[in-house]
Amino acid sequence: MRYPLVLLLPVGIVALALGRSGSEPVSETNIDPSSAPEVYTRWCSSCHGPEGRDFIDRDWKLGSTADDVRRVIESGHPLLGMPAYASTLSTEEISLVSDYVLTQAATKRSFQPTPPQVIEATDLNMRVNVMVEGLETPWGMDFVDDTTMLITEREGRLWKLVSGELKPVKGLPNDIHVKGQGGLLDVMHWQDKFSGEEWVYLTYSKDKPGDAAQSATALVRAPWHAATDRIDAWEELFVALPYEKTHHHYGSRVEIGGDGKLYLTCGERGRRDVHPQTLTTAPGKVHRFNPDGSVPSDNPFVGQADAVPSIWSWGHRNPQGMFCHPETGVIWTHEHGPKGGDEINIPQPGNNYGWPKITFGRNYIGTIITKDTAMVGMEQPLYYWLPSIGACGMDVVYGDAWPEAWQNNLLVGSLSFEYLERLRLDGGKVVYRERLLDGVGRVRDIARNQKGEIFVAVEGAGTVLQLEPLERK
Repeated sequence: MRYPLVLLLPVGIVALALGRSGSEPVSETNIDPSSAPEVYTRWCSSCHGPEGRDFIDRDWKLGSTADDVRRVIESGHPLLGMPAYASTLSTEEISLVSDYVLTQAATKRSFQPTPPQVIEATDLNMRVNVMVEGLETPWGMDFVDDTTMLITEREGRLWKLVSGELKPVKGLPNDIHVKGQGGLLDVMHWQDKFSGEEWVYLTYSKDKPGDAAQSATALVRAPWHAATDRIDAWEELFVALPYEKTHHHYGSRVEIGGDGKLYLTCGERGRRDVHPQTLTTAPGKVHRFNPDGSVPSDNPFVGQADAVPSIWSWGHRNPQGMFCHPETGVIWTHEHGPKGGDEINIPQPGNNYGWPKITFGRNYIGTIITKDTAMVGMEQPLYYWLPSIGACGMDVVYGDAWPEAWQNNLLVGSLSFEYLERLRLDGGKVVYRERLLDGVGRVRDIARNQKGEIFVAVEGAGTVLQLEPLERK
């Protein structure tokens, strides 16, 4: 097993909790420049070594200019274990430390300044910070809090990124079907606001008991604690029966909606003429549960003969994007079309989204699936792509870090064309599209933390990136 390497900005001053008292004044003037080594030793050396020795032979992931260094010292980066020092050190002290570190680094032949990439959108510049490297196929991400992120690899590995250190979580289910598009898929952390209990949920392709040639999308959960590094008590909540011999179109994303219910997307397993247009099977649907896996009594098909009671909406192909809107609590999804017809939906209870009776796509060889793009009793997508982009992962821009023009924009990953797409909406309609990170690799997932910071998982490259807005253009 390869253990991915996480590299912090070396100037991140993760010092001991030795701060000034709240009453001690912070001087902005008359600081002797020669005191830089003393300031560094007091605040930085416990984590980064005397005279900055920890900085050499490492990539400076968050930037290597004086402005970059000062910014990180001032603002910090909790996910990488870097506290903010703007209220602890004066502006002059921060500049002293920055200059000292850069001077020390420049004396070493092995020092290679590697400023982060800056990309230009039409109305905003963004810094692309590399949070994690060396992954194989990152598939899902979620945050426990500002300092901890969970990351899945489809090959069957779960990681937690804690204050800059990537640690494996052991004890995963032993029946993960790693073949084709199958493997360990999505991850979600959830805390019950009433009991305070914390849980981690996983979705994965599950081997059929006694027949590993067949598989199905499965949802499991286990208790979560901050110190968790091994989980042995997985509880199986749902298996999207029946098992199939195909190895694609599993879905699957998991999310808690604003109604406190758990939503799960399941692909139709490549069996388009079997599953999407029947309520008797689970594939090709969005499902809705209580967080413990039980079925809510107000689900649309509860009590209907032969219907799977967890079904929320149906007629789906392969939904691999889902988020809960932070303002409305509404669940949004997107799904793969065939050749053309990737679509965005806001699944409503009991609604049929048409696959394969209606579609804007064709078979991959170009032949017609159906001439119908609309039909009575079937829903139209909020938006569809022609040609397909291979939509995967989706979230919404929301938070003070982003300018007003970006608020409530959607970010969607493209597997086919290897970029991140920004979509601006007006009145529920997409009115503008823009490519970001063009050529970065197959974008598999997008995640947003409580502060509104945006993270992007890229398979092939095996990285997790952070998009950091800089300024309006």
